Parts: sequence; C-alpha cells; structure tokens
Amino acid sequence: MKPNTLTRKLFLVLAVGASLVFVASTAQAAETHNRLATNRLATNRLATNRLATNRLATNALSSGNLEANPDTAELLQTEDGREVYYYVVSCALPEGTDIQATIPEAPDSAPPDTGYTCVSGQCVFPGSLGLADYWQDRKLDPKGQRWITACLLARVNLHDTADAISLRGTAPSLTVGQGEAEIYVVQEGAFYGNIFTDSEDLDWNACRGSGQASGEFGGLALRDCAEPDPNNPGFTMCGLKYAGDCADFEPSVPTPYACRSFEADEGTYSDCHAEEGAGHWASRPYRQVITTYVSP
Repeated sequence: MKPNTLTRKLFLVLAVGASLVFVASTAQAAETHNRLATNRLATNRLATNRLATNRLATNALSSGNLEANPDTAELLQTEDGREVYYYVVSCALPEGTDIQATIPEAPDSAPPDTGYTCVSGQCVFPGSLGLADYWQDRKLDPKGQRWITACLLARVNLHDTADAISLRGTAPSLTVGQGEAEIYVVQEGAFYGNIFTDSEDLDWNACRGSGQASGEFGGLALRDCAEPDPNNPGFTMCGLKYAGDCADFEPSVPTPYACRSFEADEGTYSDCHAEEGAGHWASRPYRQVITTYVSP
C-alpha cells in the first residue's frame, strides 16, 4: 500500500477562534507504569500544511488568552485537527490531566470512535504519558519538542486501525511494568526527530527494530512505519525518513546501523541518528527516542 503524499509541513495550532476556550483540569489518578498506547494517527494529518510558526510549541497548552490566527483558526474545527491535538495532549500531559475546549461546531463524539470526548460543543482532550507536563503553563522547550515528536511518530499508523503498542524510552514516564514487557516482546523500531521547526524538510525519522527486520508477523502485520518502502528509497511505508536498522542485527557480517546505544534491560534505543553509520555518524544524535514493541 502506498502512503499519501507526506512531504508537506506540520499543521498544528492552539487557537481556534474567539469561541475556543482552553481550561486545564487535573484529577488524582492511580500511578501506573503501563505505557500501552493505541496507534491511529496518520502521517498526512501531521503533515497537512506548512506554517511559518508553530503555535503549539510557542505557547502554553492551557492558556485561554491566545489570539486566533486567521491562517490557523479552523484547525480544531476539523476532525483531523482534533485528532492531532488529542495525540499531542495525550503525549504531553499525564493521566488525570485534561485540556477542555469549547468548539461549537464539533459533533458529539467519544471513545472508541475518537480518543477525546465532545458533548454539545464541549470537548475534553485527556492526558496520558506526561512527557512534557510543564507545557500546561509555559512553552515547549527543544527537549520537550523532541519527546513529543518521538511520541507522535511512534503512534502513527499507515492503516486505519487502533492497535495496542508498547512505548519505551529513557523518560521516567515511559517505564513499563513486567507484565507489559512480557507480552509485548516484538521490537518494531525506534522513532525520533523534531517536527516543531520551520525547516522545509520535515525532521521525522524511524529506524527498523530487530522484530521488523526479521519479517512480518504478529502485531507487525498492521504496523509499517519502521518498514522501508521499496518504492521510495530512504523513506518508510508511512513516509517517515528511514534511518536503516536501529542496530547491527548481523554482527558476523558488520552492517551500518542508526543508534549508538541500546539498553537491553529496558528495551530502549538512544543516541540515534537520521542516517545509518558503522559506529561513526556525520549528524548529531537524538537522545529523545521512543522504541516500540508489539505482541507476537
């Protein structure tokens, strides 16, 4: 299956006109280390349009004083825009913290049809992973931008299905429990980059994990975003930049790889690059990396 055209710039915004009001609400929730996430975010939703300034990164998520931008005021009035925003909030804020928005034009919706809930124009976008909880109150810094990028890319899916995946990384909020680690043992790949920039060239990268490199089976059947596209060399089936294998999976015949480090106990890659190398890379490493696993 060929992906849609995915070379356009990220289209994300916080303000949706004078009728939109954001309110942050926090509720107590039981601590959990379960970092399973459903993946139904499409890359063409992330790359809908190019904007010179990304308001999501330059403002606090919960501010109610943002001025509507005429070029971006309709984003949350669209289904795709609300879907993107849901995933952003889910990645950034912890479980028990919500962002509420008044969007009169939004139809009523609720899980499992959408990750968020809208009733009579009142929409609630729930937090989950807490990778940048400070974003409620101040702008997203570069480190946070890279964590949110990794989270969004890890949850992208070429197919219009919602499938459980295990997200793992060096951030404390990405620690997984023993039960999850024992069930989700097939390593799909790793995701990293920074989509919150004004560069013409989207900075979104994926490398192929050991499971994906060994074939198509189990939960990988509906996961293609770490799989190279034979018809579009240098990119994955989802249109992300393909950085090669995350590690050298055939050490008897040394081959280039993308990530310098792998923590076997945690199952996480780090210090990954946008291109493969044989222990030496010309580009800077990405330290905010999310490694994904699926069930066999």
